[in-house]
Amino acid sequence: MLLHVDQVNKSYRAGQRILKNINLTVGKGEIVGLVGESGSGKSTLAKLIMQLEKPEKGALFFVEQLMTKQNRSYFYENCQIIFQNATAALNPVWTVRELLREPIQVAHKSFTDREIQTMLEMVKLPSDILEALPSELSGGERQRVNILRSILVEPQLLVCDEIVSSLDRLIQREIIDLLVTLNKEKNMAILFISHDLKAVSYLCNRIYVMKSGEIVDESRKCEGGFAFTDKYAQMLFQALENE
Repeated sequence: MLLHVDQVNKSYRAGQRILKNINLTVGKGEIVGLVGESGSGKSTLAKLIMQLEKPEKGALFFVEQLMTKQNRSYFYENCQIIFQNATAALNPVWTVRELLREPIQVAHKSFTDREIQTMLEMVKLPSDILEALPSELSGGERQRVNILRSILVEPQLLVCDEIVSSLDRLIQREIIDLLVTLNKEKNMAILFISHDLKAVSYLCNRIYVMKSGEIVDESRKCEGGFAFTDKYAQMLFQALENE
């Protein structure tokens, strides 16, 4: 098992419990969806997985190792996150070349110019984009730069937190198809967090459904699609089928 979230709880100072006994797994090379309404706790869970916040109770394991401060560098070499706000994730005064150089240096990796060109082609970015600033890029281009920054370190797991929600439908589909390519060509596991049920149903092999800070259901894709036992999960996906 690549990622294992074990009985994780999270509360804030006001005493409001945000996450309640969360259990979640992602296997090597697997694409897993996490869906739920806004405020259900999806992004808080993403922050805990990335060690940006600490759980109140429970534990997180990566490749069967307990996540701690001591092995944080190993974790970040093998797990990366892409946030919803592509603009806020990029330093506005750095060119794309400088933005790509940072993760390469942090991970102590090296890429030739030709290898960088190949990676640009993979995420469908033109070669002349390297000298551009984030403000000179479209929303789709900025998100592709964020994806490229994340995959340059060749992680085993990519956490995607609502990464297509602010993009138009055509660009959303292109980004999702790119994730499929990364999964197939690099065997990269993906945790795809979204409230877009169409995107999740198309992309993911397995889905967790969250409601009010709890995982209420889980289903694996089969020939007939996804089958849920929880009434809330059934309602969500029944609405999708009726569209």
